[in-house]
Amino acid sequence: MSSKMDIGDAQHFSELRIVLMGYKEAGKSSSGNTILGREEFDLKSSAQCVRRHGEVADRHITVIEAPGWWKNYTVEMSPELLKQEIVLSVSLCPPGPHAVLLIIDVSYRFKETQRKAMQGFLDLLGERVWSHTIVLFTYGDSLSDISIEQYIESEGQDLQWLVDKCGNRYHVLNNHNRSDDTQIKELLEKIEETVALNNGRHFEIDRKILQDVEERRRAEEERAKERMKRMQNQRENIRSQMMRGVEKSDTWSMGSSAYSSLGSGSDSRSDSPFNYEDGSYLQKRCNSMDLPSPYMSGDERSTTSMRSSACSSNISEAEEESS
Repeated sequence: MSSKMDIGDAQHFSELRIVLMGYKEAGKSSSGNTILGREEFDLKSSAQCVRRHGEVADRHITVIEAPGWWKNYTVEMSPELLKQEIVLSVSLCPPGPHAVLLIIDVSYRFKETQRKAMQGFLDLLGERVWSHTIVLFTYGDSLSDISIEQYIESEGQDLQWLVDKCGNRYHVLNNHNRSDDTQIKELLEKIEETVALNNGRHFEIDRKILQDVEERRRAEEERAKERMKRMQNQRENIRSQMMRGVEKSDTWSMGSSAYSSLGSGSDSRSDSPFNYEDGSYLQKRCNSMDLPSPYMSGDERSTTSMRSSACSSNISEAEEESS
């Protein structure tokens, strides 16, 4: 428990630990920056909890921003990792937060689906968390001349139920007017009043809930490591097969080049697709059939043909005389 000193009926804490929760784009990061008085939280959404510190109004403030859920998504529709981060958020400011601030943007209508989602996510922390929760309405400048009480009544029974569930504890922030220190001082005082209503105790999550989440997280991390190992082995096998394929291709190319060089020659006719190392396949076929070479010119073919005819005539005459 942090040190404290009495100021009238209230208690002023030298240290306060706060957890911000809510749906995406509700203004959690902006609220964290407003509370700390400077840009500490990135306005881009994060899948993991973010912790920041600062000195505000003579107090050391620790702020944990839990990742947000989609506005109309219930717990059952949300990823397991998100639910685990919600549970782990309250353990990141040991021994536990003095208050959980449930962020709601007043510039949007509050619907039943949002109420169910908020109820479901806070229930992950156990029933006791509700007695440490304050509804923090953001973008209060959009209310114009309407009071926050009028807004709560006009939004209907779902928002009214949520505020009542939190013990009618709520506060409004104008995120665009950070020069107004009064709104932050009042918020810190309401947090201290909440601690007083809980007999000076901060919120501490049931150890069993935390242990269950930590065990699931460790099991998932082990499975993730195994999956990564399988993927790496698979890639190594693919690379090995690719390397063997390249080696075979190089061997084939070398053999093909050597084979082609054997059939190459200075004669331009060696480019024929029928060339072999000892001459033309077509030429051999022509020779076996006493046909002129297919590579001869027309005149060469005529001369060869005449010679062939003359030779044939002489053979015929010689056969006649012998008969």
